[in-house]
Amino acid sequence: MRPLLARRPTYDDRVAARTTKDELVTLRARVEELERNRELLNAVANHAPSLLVLVDADGTVRPGATNVAFERTLGYAPDEANGLVFWEHFVPPEDAELTRHAIEDVVAGRPYGEREGRWLTSTGEVVHVLWTCTPLPPFETGPAWLLSAADISLRKQHEAEVRESRARIVAAADEARKRLERNLHDGAQQRLVALLLRLRAGVLEGAVDELGAAIEELRELARGIHPEVLTRRGLAAALRVVAARSPVPVDLEAPPERFDEQVEATAYYVVSEALANVAKYARATRVSVRVRADGDRLLVEVADDGVGGADAYGGSGLRGLGDRLAALDGELSVESPAGAGTRIHAQIPLSRTSR
Repeated sequence: MRPLLARRPTYDDRVAARTTKDELVTLRARVEELERNRELLNAVANHAPSLLVLVDADGTVRPGATNVAFERTLGYAPDEANGLVFWEHFVPPEDAELTRHAIEDVVAGRPYGEREGRWLTSTGEVVHVLWTCTPLPPFETGPAWLLSAADISLRKQHEAEVRESRARIVAAADEARKRLERNLHDGAQQRLVALLLRLRAGVLEGAVDELGAAIEELRELARGIHPEVLTRRGLAAALRVVAARSPVPVDLEAPPERFDEQVEATAYYVVSEALANVAKYARATRVSVRVRADGDRLLVEVADDGVGGADAYGGSGLRGLGDRLAALDGELSVESPAGAGTRIHAQIPLSRTSR
């Protein structure tokens, strides 16, 4: 039978009810805090520049466990990588075993640091990365491991360019040495040998003229190696000589002060090569050369009013200048729109010396 009157709550009942209510409030606040922390961690992960992906012990990508940088860099839509075995889909086939062993080592508890590797985009392009594998605290769904990578493709490209530049410098030096040997053998050496034979035979007639010609030829060779005026009198004087030899009229502005020997030589060869190209290809009527110090740099500009269309990488001359500047941490740029002349800019890190 249903009681007619309900039992009046006791003091203990009221305390228990308040306790339960307080616990629920505390629990709800804790859940809200955890949710905020989860959202914060997701925001940090998705806005981080590193490529992040969570995998299980067998290398399988966890559902929804790739960040925005991973998806954008490798070209995957959100959740598209779910369930894929990492080393079977995201590295080149020849790197799969090495990557699998690396991840399995960390899963087994063995320490493993950063390493360089290659990851693949969805279209099969290679992205060079510096990556790590790190164990995470266990989730309710089981243990997980974080793969984190930084895209170093640009750095690898620069390293390749430096290697190619060094190879060109070595090849250019070898070619210059061979050319000098040929010039010496075919020119001044032959003159001196002929002079020696004439002197041995007692024939003095013409010996003085022959000796003078040999000396002049040696001087010409020496000027081709390094201009004497550049060593003795500096950059401005050497550029005046180069400008005077140019078949195209040159407007020259150059500072009178002296600079470091390598800086002066680099600026000299930039102007010399540029003026040689103007004479050969530009069909210009005028060319200007401007050299000035700007803070910690020496700026060199050579501009002509010719036909334009110069290719900075098409010939060995400008490419060699780029290599020479790169060796000094300098820069070379070429602006040459068709029909609007050519403008060459060089920036050389400056180290002045008192001379």
